[in-house]
Amino acid sequence: MKSGNSNLPNSNQPDQNEINEYIKEYLRYSSFANTLECFEAEIKSKQVSNKMLNKQQQSKQIGDEAPRIFQLFKSDNTKTKREINLEKEQKAFNKKYQQILQAGRQIFSVSINLLQLLHSLKETAKNENLSETLENYKIQLGKYHKVIINEGKPEGTELITEQVMHEHKTKLFKNFQDKHVDGMIEVLLSLRVNALQIAPELRKNLVYELIRNDVFNIEATEKFDFVVHLLDINNQSLRHAITSLISVISSTLRGVEYLTYNGNMIIIEKIIKILKEQENGSVTQRFCLAILQKASIKDTVIPTYVHNEMIQWIILLIQKSINTKIHIFCLDFASATLANVIHTPYTLSYLEKQGRFAHQVMEQLLKFMKEQIQVSVLMHVLICLSYLSKENFAKQMEECRFVERISEFVEYYSVINTENEAAEIDKKTVLDLCAHMFHPKDTSLDNSETVELNELKTEDRIREYENEQGELIFECFQDEVS
Repeated sequence: MKSGNSNLPNSNQPDQNEINEYIKEYLRYSSFANTLECFEAEIKSKQVSNKMLNKQQQSKQIGDEAPRIFQLFKSDNTKTKREINLEKEQKAFNKKYQQILQAGRQIFSVSINLLQLLHSLKETAKNENLSETLENYKIQLGKYHKVIINEGKPEGTELITEQVMHEHKTKLFKNFQDKHVDGMIEVLLSLRVNALQIAPELRKNLVYELIRNDVFNIEATEKFDFVVHLLDINNQSLRHAITSLISVISSTLRGVEYLTYNGNMIIIEKIIKILKEQENGSVTQRFCLAILQKASIKDTVIPTYVHNEMIQWIILLIQKSINTKIHIFCLDFASATLANVIHTPYTLSYLEKQGRFAHQVMEQLLKFMKEQIQVSVLMHVLICLSYLSKENFAKQMEECRFVERISEFVEYYSVINTENEAAEIDKKTVLDLCAHMFHPKDTSLDNSETVELNELKTEDRIREYENEQGELIFECFQDEVS
């Protein structure tokens, strides 16, 4: 028995008008003018339209096969497994995104209640500093609130005005002279909140404005006294505030040049010192590593890293992560910094002279290959090893069984089981990396001299890239406490 709705249009059939439009577009493109004219005339004909409708209804009743063109326009095209997985992931991300927004709204509700409570305390305390602190909290809270109500989309479409920038700088110096640590923290965090709030395409220009206004008074005095004194104050909240702002400035090559004005590496040295004093994985340590990783694009800072034993420190950090949980950001940025450091002619020359140390570095990096470390860290380790696989280190390579161990790793890694598609892609990337970096080269086509000359122009390439790309990423962590 046929169902009562058998005469309704078939939901599986594509839209007839859409197909007609595609056919007309094809006829126009192919200059079939006469055919197009006839086709359009038939479509406009009421008689033909009825005939087409009747034919569509009859086809369902008498079982005629639909034209093959219908298959191309069916609305329920079979999706690939990857597309289905991506859709599932997208839904999961959207759900988490909404949960984060909801949590943000609840946090602001609590924060506003706390501010109201503090205001009532202020009336009894009659403390001017407390009043100023509360006003600063309200300003910051308002800026974060704009980010939440816009669902994470930055509202800012213009840079901080000259007046606002000047006011922040003046207030920062006044608080410094008055030794008012909380006041300094508020100004530094306010500058950073402005940086986070601004539209991504304007972030590079914001960094340039911070430099132009000489926020740390480096160029005006040709000294680093102010920022060094800030970094020397032993207050965790202040160190978080100052390192997070320095990280913003170091996001461009021009920012790194500002922080190392006239080749002075005092800020880099202070950041390394603070880094080593922090608990592994802490927020301040993450900002220190972000600064050092960004600054490592400039070759002139590398000797400071080497002589302050950053190579040893990073290797030890990765070693600790095998048995102790350390924030992935620290491991990722530390290992990327290590790759940048080892890559430079200065470090390769240093390691060549320090044969025993070069052996230790190579041996430890080779050991990491078989450990359960993050894929991004593993890739950086392999890149480091590729820089050491040179004739200058033939002795160390032989002592460490370099070639054999790389081959063993590739053999081992090619058969590991992957849990999902993302892990399979990571596995393929690692193996492709090995094939590219460690495959025997044809020495007759060796252009290492040319490559070395090109590598010396890295900063020019970065500068060119910055000019083309307007968007920067400023670090922001969920567990920050402002």
